[in-house]
Amino acid sequence: MSRQSTQRTDPLTVDAIVDAACALINDTGLAALSMRRLGAALGVDPMAVYHHVPNKRDLLSLVTARVIRTMPMPAADAPWKERVQGWAMAYRDVAVANRDLVAARLADPVVAAGGVPLVAPLAGALVDSGIALDLVEPNVWLIVDFVHGAALGAGEPRDRTDEDIDPHRWAFAVGLDTIVAGIAACAAANGHKDSPSSVQPLTRAIQRPSRR
Repeated sequence: MSRQSTQRTDPLTVDAIVDAACALINDTGLAALSMRRLGAALGVDPMAVYHHVPNKRDLLSLVTARVIRTMPMPAADAPWKERVQGWAMAYRDVAVANRDLVAARLADPVVAAGGVPLVAPLAGALVDSGIALDLVEPNVWLIVDFVHGAALGAGEPRDRTDEDIDPHRWAFAVGLDTIVAGIAACAAANGHKDSPSSVQPLTRAIQRPSRR
């Protein structure tokens, strides 16, 4: 059911716009989101939204960043394996709950940019594993793509009960254990020769290249 539009009295802000966009996506799905509907939900002319957010792609990038901030992160001082596994399981749960947004991120680098800071803790954990530094970025995206594939293949939430989804989560955890074991083997072969001192510049710079 669409929201009743009312004239807005509070100042319009980017946070308010993102709040309303998240609510509309939860109510009606990502495909139904438009700047016109967003303006109606906010009680403003749609053109007022454009003064704060230039287009829908940038809006979805902001929504992505908001959703990502809800994801619980493993403790920074935990062993690297626990950090990788905790990160991947948490991101998997977020991705399953936001499949349409994940699909939009995969299709559009502008939308994907909102999730770039998400990978920094994962990259840091992989650096701490002792794997060769030139293998950190490929393994970051191996894990990210593993999460995306598992989440998108788990079925629509509206068509499944929690009991139905549990086997997918179990299979994901088994596959993740295999990936982590492979990384540990590579780290052992590397003999922990690389220094972790470059983790900060690495995680700042890491960004998946556009496939356009």
